Amino acid sequence: MTDPKYREISLRIAIPSNGRRIMPRFGLARDFFLVDIKDDRLSNLRACRWEPALEPSVARWLHRLKVDGVICDGIHPRFQSALKAEGLWVFWGIWGDIDDVLRRFLEGGMKAPAADGPTPPVPCCENKNRRCRTPVANIHKGEKD
Repeated sequence: MTDPKYREISLRIAIPSNGRRIMPRFGLARDFFLVDIKDDRLSNLRACRWEPALEPSVARWLHRLKVDGVICDGIHPRFQSALKAEGLWVFWGIWGDIDDVLRRFLEGGMKAPAADGPTPPVPCCENKNRRCRTPVANIHKGEKD
């Protein structure tokens, strides 16, 4: 029987980007990386562009892309409220290189600011000896170990 702490976790995360780094201000972002995580494995990292002329609400756009949550740096409370109203959780105050941020997320090395609303699952925090089986650097090439 499978240990419940190793249950399958499946989620899609959006990260506003400025090149290969997190965009410092969520409200200025038009480019996002979407990544799927299933049972602590990263897959399907892809770049997407939000077009405000086609969908004025970034929160609604992310919801339509079946995003579960957002990892970002600075974010205005009205964007936080809009995302939460669409059922998305928000990890904010996170900065740096996208690969490093995803690695820290999978290793359970992020702390979310105290806030109400949906909260993100943390795939690897239940056992600190557990590590992601797919190196972050390999998801760009579609490699799996």
